[in-house]
Amino acid sequence: MFSLTKRQAAILLGVVLLVAVVGYFAYQHFNKPEPVTTLSQEQAETPAGVQQAADNAQVKMLQSQLDEAAKEIARLKNKPPDTIIKTVPVEVVKVVTKEVEKRDADFGIVTDPNNSDKKVDLSKIAALPKGTTVNLNQYNVYAYKKVIRGINVMPDWSESIKKGSPRIQEVSYDISRRITKDGKYLGGVLGYDFKHDEAKVGIRYAF
Repeated sequence: MFSLTKRQAAILLGVVLLVAVVGYFAYQHFNKPEPVTTLSQEQAETPAGVQQAADNAQVKMLQSQLDEAAKEIARLKNKPPDTIIKTVPVEVVKVVTKEVEKRDADFGIVTDPNNSDKKVDLSKIAALPKGTTVNLNQYNVYAYKKVIRGINVMPDWSESIKKGSPRIQEVSYDISRRITKDGKYLGGVLGYDFKHDEAKVGIRYAF
C-alpha cells in the first residue's frame, strides 16, 4: 500500500488523460469509416448489400431500414439521377465522396449500370485515360435525420372534462441533433405552462 502526494496524483492523472486522448485519436485514425461502398447493382438491391455499406460507414441500421433502402435503390436504378457529375477518371473517388457530404447522407453506394452483376473498382476507373467517359450510379442512403424537431401540446384533462371543452395546459417546442450513428439525439426543450403561468426549459434525449 502506498500513497501519493497531490503533485504526484496530478501528474499521474495528467499521464492517464494524455494516454486516453492519444488512444482515442489513434483509434479514430485507424478506424475511419468508409463513406462510399462499391457493389454490384444486384448486391446493392439487397438488404445484405446495404448492410455491408452501412458497416463500412460505421452506421447502425434496423432491419426495416435495410429493407426499405434496398427497395428504394431497386426503384431508382432506372430513373434519371438527381445530379449528373462530369469529371476526369482520376477524380472519381473524390467526387463520389464529396457527393455524399453535399447531400448530407449517412453513406453512399456506387454501382456500374452497364455491368450490374459486377462490383465497381474505383481504383481501375481512376487509372483510365483522361478523356474516358465515366458512367456510374450513386445511391446516397439516409439512415437517420441529422436534426429532429417536435411540437408537444398537453391538454388539461381535468378542466376540459369539467367545462366540456378542450383546454391546453402546456405547449413546448424541442429540437435535437443526432449524437450517435445508431439514431440517438440530444437537444433542448422550450415550453410554456398556461395553467401555472410559467416558462419551462429542459433537455431532451431521444433514442
